[in-house]
Amino acid sequence: MQNSNLLRLFEDLLITTTNAQRIELLERMHIELLGISSSIQFEQVHQHIPWSHLFELIHSNTNDEVERLLCLIMEYFINNLSIEQIMTNFYPLLNTGLDNETGLSQRVKILCLKAFEKLARCSKTECFFVIQNLFQYSHINALLHLFLDSDQQTLWLKSKEILEHMIKTVSQIEDKNIFQTYLRDHYFHESNRKILLSSNELNEIVKLRLYEYLVDLCLIDSRIYQHITEEQHLLDQFFYDCTHNDSDILYLMNCLELLTTLTQKSHTLNYLHNKTNIIDHYLHLLLSSSNDENSFYDIIKPGFIKFFGCYIRNYLLLLETNLSNNQQNQLLERFLPFLFDILLQTDSDTYVGIGLDTIGFIGKTIHGKEYMLSMTKFGDFIGKLIQMIRSAQSDIRIRALNCLSDLFYISTNDRTSTIASSLTEQIYRLCNRVFSLLPIIVQIAKQPFVDLRLAAYRCLLELTRSPWSLHAMNNEPGFLEFLLNRSTEKDKDGKETKFTIIQSICQNSDEAKLALGNVNYLKLRRYINEGAFFIEPEANVAFDGSNE
Repeated sequence: MQNSNLLRLFEDLLITTTNAQRIELLERMHIELLGISSSIQFEQVHQHIPWSHLFELIHSNTNDEVERLLCLIMEYFINNLSIEQIMTNFYPLLNTGLDNETGLSQRVKILCLKAFEKLARCSKTECFFVIQNLFQYSHINALLHLFLDSDQQTLWLKSKEILEHMIKTVSQIEDKNIFQTYLRDHYFHESNRKILLSSNELNEIVKLRLYEYLVDLCLIDSRIYQHITEEQHLLDQFFYDCTHNDSDILYLMNCLELLTTLTQKSHTLNYLHNKTNIIDHYLHLLLSSSNDENSFYDIIKPGFIKFFGCYIRNYLLLLETNLSNNQQNQLLERFLPFLFDILLQTDSDTYVGIGLDTIGFIGKTIHGKEYMLSMTKFGDFIGKLIQMIRSAQSDIRIRALNCLSDLFYISTNDRTSTIASSLTEQIYRLCNRVFSLLPIIVQIAKQPFVDLRLAAYRCLLELTRSPWSLHAMNNEPGFLEFLLNRSTEKDKDGKETKFTIIQSICQNSDEAKLALGNVNYLKLRRYINEGAFFIEPEANVAFDGSNE
């Protein structure tokens, strides 16, 4: 009954001539649609709706309220119909809806973008063929124009998301030849390539928007990256800008952020590694600015540090099996001493925070630990690190504890490595030169501040990955008693983390028994068997006559 009322309203809309009548009918349709609760009902109704008339009306009518209600009704169907049904019913609108020549309003373009987005996000294997038919080079061209020409953030952001999700869906197709053909003939069609090479015609804000889009595409798939860099040379202008805009600090900061993003994947990292002019240029700016107290580049120094930290750490991971790269060693030799100097000589929270994060990031790798331990300044840095853990402000103490946790970190693959264990033991000994480390961490773990406690627990957790640390923990007076005492922790996250520490200690039962002794090992096993949230039962004693 409800469906028949709705269809009758659509039929009445065909013969109305005034906007007042149309608004009344459209409002009644809206109310009827609110009563439809299942996609099945939408599927039953959609095939009887005069879509061509609605599209004609949305093109020809100039009344804002009529347009608003039409878009609202169409959006209901877009949200509830299948991919195939949207393609069948909405293709006439979607085919030209984004073209500037049609003169459609921003509201209608947003409606089209919502339909495009649903199509682009489809994860089924058959969706590629839907995309192949709908997202041809002309439609991608319209999306690119909307992305780069629109001042409306909603429009250009949505266009960017659709372009990225669509190519991500296409990249999942197994047939490599079909994918390469699609990239060449549609996505990077010559007309689209001209738009993507038009950065010099754009203002700096839109230019950076374009560069961010290209960088994001490079991260999706190595084949897309090859098209962008090696075949189409779409990032050449970006790399030129990176080394020829030193006077524009804000622009340089944005370029650094994009370069840092390129360090995330092995194929983009290798490409960046071959751009030695950029690496040398930025390292020169960083090192030269450190000698000038009033340097123009002070504001961007944290960005430099973050970039080189991500670049070195990810490259060390990439070259774990072969570190015979002289240039990489030279970069470490030049960058790390500078970083240690910043942390040893400055009290600026900005530099200290990013410096601690960066050293921890590099120190997570085996080769990062090895190289740091070979430097004399590393021992001085560890001394400063322990001081910060003991007495700095809370936010710096947390970052210092996280840095130390990263230095003690051993990946799952390296936990049986004697080299990894030896490196963490050397770092631990450096920590104990002035103050005993374990009591400091335990003291912090007893404080009432959750963030500090969790940072201290994480440090203990990373320590347990090394066999030598179990002996150190057993030899520390009161340490095992602290771990086994459930009353020291009241918060859920703290209870779970403490439980994880004990699980890690007992993971290798032979090592744990050898280091801790059978009695202590059995106490820890009992803790695990009881669970993270076990509560000791209270004994109640009844006395005769107590109720009198």
